[in-house]
Amino acid sequence: MGIDSNRPAAILIRPMGNADVIELPNPGGRVDLLVMAAECSGDELGAQLIREYTAINPGAIICAIGGDGMRLSGAQFLFPLANHAAMGIWEVLRQGCFFLRFFRAAVHWICRHRPRRVCFIDSPSLHLRIAKRLTKLHISVHGGGDVALYHYVAPQVWAWGPNRRFAMASMLDALAVLFPFEVAVFSDTNLPTTCVGHPFARRNCPSPVCYEENHRILLLPGSRRAMVCHNFPTMLDTFARLVEDDGRWEAICPYPTEQIHEILRQKIRRHPSLAEKIHPVPIANGMVRPIGAQLALVCAGTMSLRCAMEGIPGIVICRVHPITHAIGRHLVRVRFLAMANLLLGYECYPEYVQRAANPATLAEKLRQFVHGRREFAEVARELHRHLRGGEMTPGEWLSAAQPRVENGQKQVGDEVAGGNQQCVDQHDADDGGMVAARDGFDE
Repeated sequence: MGIDSNRPAAILIRPMGNADVIELPNPGGRVDLLVMAAECSGDELGAQLIREYTAINPGAIICAIGGDGMRLSGAQFLFPLANHAAMGIWEVLRQGCFFLRFFRAAVHWICRHRPRRVCFIDSPSLHLRIAKRLTKLHISVHGGGDVALYHYVAPQVWAWGPNRRFAMASMLDALAVLFPFEVAVFSDTNLPTTCVGHPFARRNCPSPVCYEENHRILLLPGSRRAMVCHNFPTMLDTFARLVEDDGRWEAICPYPTEQIHEILRQKIRRHPSLAEKIHPVPIANGMVRPIGAQLALVCAGTMSLRCAMEGIPGIVICRVHPITHAIGRHLVRVRFLAMANLLLGYECYPEYVQRAANPATLAEKLRQFVHGRREFAEVARELHRHLRGGEMTPGEWLSAAQPRVENGQKQVGDEVAGGNQQCVDQHDADDGGMVAARDGFDE
């Protein structure tokens, strides 16, 4: 790789007024690729992308900002950004100071070390702001510099903010999307767009869950701290009602990180009578055997699609801060929240939002699904037909993608390098601010 991936990713923090400045560690040379992911599902995609890219480019020097998956991918790990994932307006505003500090640190690092390529994964409200700043500072190719910017997983411009696609075309060199229909969404821009397929459709991506008639229910409150805090108590109350009717039920609570595990344990302690029936288990790529369950109670997100593709009968819920919900109702223009429902065009997985997600209603609906396997098996077959493989793997796409220099665009190149510090000193809060304030509606 060119860099000792086992070297500790020392994260330096020094005082800056009432806040702290995040300083990312120095690499061991000119970096070929920086991969950045802001939450757990993006971290999984990033880890696979790094492995594929390394197989094609064995001498590449790669740095990563993300989570545990990317930490173990062989790249030099710079910062655990996925541990700070937030969803929703209010939840992100509460972490506004952190996101501003990270925004400045990321731009500073890129300006100083000039990686040849930067690949942002999902989380466009953060990543596109970084791309905008790099373009404004003449660091990116579109700003006249020599750092090529790529984006993997498109924002859902077909759900809200459709004009974002034109802003992306003015900053990015190439885009990789998960769904075939998304290529057409960007067809009226000059942004090269490639469908690499959804990871769930790949043979090398085995499911961590499966259907088994075993009186077990999956409780999946998400991978973000705020979502878990808002939704897991409702899930526990719902499970308690199922146990009251049938004492054979047990709950499996997969968790992606130790941070989420600790939150689950804290919530479970409030239900001492259920403690022996609730089993938190780690979930990760490369699991030897999938977790079997007869039902699923899951938050809208990545795992709701995974459960649907495995034909596990279940319900999707979404409880967020009231401010987030109020603003979201005016921004998001889609019929459904769950990706399975969006892809198929009908509510194959019932959705319950905010107060509608009450334990009595949820428990009653789940009881109806105890013997509903046949209906959900057909849903799984439909989804597999929709989620076919892409034109190439993400690693192949990124290896083949080239910087996109427009006609007449001046290439500044290394002459910018001497002014990197001056570029970084130009940072202000106008682009940084609450850099991820809309991430809850990008997913």
